[in-house]
Amino acid sequence: MARLAIRTGDFRLSFKLIEKLRLRNLEFEVIDITKPIANESTIWFSTPSEIVTHPTIGTPIPVEIDNIDDAILFAIFQLKRTGKSVSLIIGIDPGPYPGVAWILDGAFNGVKELTSVAELIPFLQKLIDIANFESVTVRIGDGAPLIRDRIINDCILQNWIVEQVNETKTSLGLIRNNHSISALRIAANSGNKVWQTRDLSPTDGEIKYIQTESRKRSNGEITISRSTAVLVALGEMSMDEAITTCRHYSSEE
Repeated sequence: MARLAIRTGDFRLSFKLIEKLRLRNLEFEVIDITKPIANESTIWFSTPSEIVTHPTIGTPIPVEIDNIDDAILFAIFQLKRTGKSVSLIIGIDPGPYPGVAWILDGAFNGVKELTSVAELIPFLQKLIDIANFESVTVRIGDGAPLIRDRIINDCILQNWIVEQVNETKTSLGLIRNNHSISALRIAANSGNKVWQTRDLSPTDGEIKYIQTESRKRSNGEITISRSTAVLVALGEMSMDEAITTCRHYSSEE
């Protein structure tokens, strides 16, 4: 039989969870974050970062101070569920190497860091095609504005429900560049719905960054032109395509 457990090193969060679970007359146990779960049917509460850094069996529910009530509702749903998954929430930490996390019916299911923005939509489509979900929501952090807006536009064109999440609180206390944990925190926090596609206007800094990346990717051999960098920024050409094109034109000169 499924049971509830609190498994976190965050003492303030643990105290609040204990308080709220007792108010609902729900039975639970408290387990040290460094100890594994003994029973696979255990539904356990933990912070997004702890779920990733201290994995174990059972069903983990990502929770933070701001979303305790929602997390408890998800846990109750897991206790009572008998059929297929109903809800899929995907969190995306936008950037050149997007972090992706996904939550099924309120329970953590997986994380992945992609090697390019171009991989993102095909990967999300695979996740969404896993089952006939009643509800699919894509939550995108508000960092890296140009890449963020590209992702938002691509998701809206797929007719997915899109929310933009304030990343300020999702990045607190994180190891630098840990995109997977950021993505899980984004997935666990509701945001503002985005209804319309956005105009894309790459800044000079973003264009120069892309040109620098082309030089790194080609081991110093190629620096793509500004006009080509704009196409990469807008998602109309991949970095590999830009470098190959530049090599082709260079060889003809």
